[in-house]
Amino acid sequence: MYKNKTFVGLIPARGGSVGIPKKNIYPLDGMPLIWYTVNAADKSKYLDGIYCTTDDDEIAAVAGANPKCGIIKRPPELATNTSKTIDCIIHALKELKSYGKEFDYFIILQPTSPLRTTKEIDDFIMHVVDHDLPACVSISPLPYLPVLMRHIKENDAGGNSLENVIEGTGTVRRQDARPTFYVDGSLNAWRTKDLLAPGGEKISLNDAPCGFVNDQLADVNSKDDLLFCEFLLQQRRKKDVLQRRSFANPRTNLRHLLGRHTNSRQNVNGAQWRARSSLPRR
Repeated sequence: MYKNKTFVGLIPARGGSVGIPKKNIYPLDGMPLIWYTVNAADKSKYLDGIYCTTDDDEIAAVAGANPKCGIIKRPPELATNTSKTIDCIIHALKELKSYGKEFDYFIILQPTSPLRTTKEIDDFIMHVVDHDLPACVSISPLPYLPVLMRHIKENDAGGNSLENVIEGTGTVRRQDARPTFYVDGSLNAWRTKDLLAPGGEKISLNDAPCGFVNDQLADVNSKDDLLFCEFLLQQRRKKDVLQRRSFANPRTNLRHLLGRHTNSRQNVNGAQWRARSSLPRR
């Protein structure tokens, strides 16, 4: 809860992944993919509940291994390749309501965003409440200019031609272009009452009127994405180790960062230090 507003984290994770079989529990740096989302949500200061909505017993077992993560069994018709996320979310909210659990907001936490941190979840919740937003999605900077995007149109001769995705645009200098963002899918919040109201099923979850700049580095949709995420997780872990070392012993950490350059001057510096330390104190 934050400023008397309650939040529930909903983790949609069906078992029938197409690109990567059992994607939501596929190993990533030694842990199942969904573990990263459950673990980050578990540590949130403001989430009042965490639930995984799934049709798969294995996914349920992995997510439910965390005692704070409840499981909502999803019916098969809401777990097909053509099922919409909004339908399983409505189902989950109605199931929770039938057990007397109601929340002001729900946040969709896609398990395919393993780099999302607890701090980002809590900052997102504060942003929604502090600005009294009816809905909000996380957005990340687009790494390329939209004016450079093209459709490929095949022609009768067996070749193709390019069409601008954005009509009437040409080449623009990067420094002259407006900053552009895309909906990254890592955080998505809506008022529960709006989704459960008549016509709520027609809401497009990615069309929230407000954005929260989050700068997610990766979203898992392929095995290449998994490799990239694993690399980033390992780099993050190394950074955390260096930060802990710097707090424990700044001098040791400085030597580690400087590497061979420090080692090459170690004897000289050591001799100078011993000479200074041997001088009588005034």
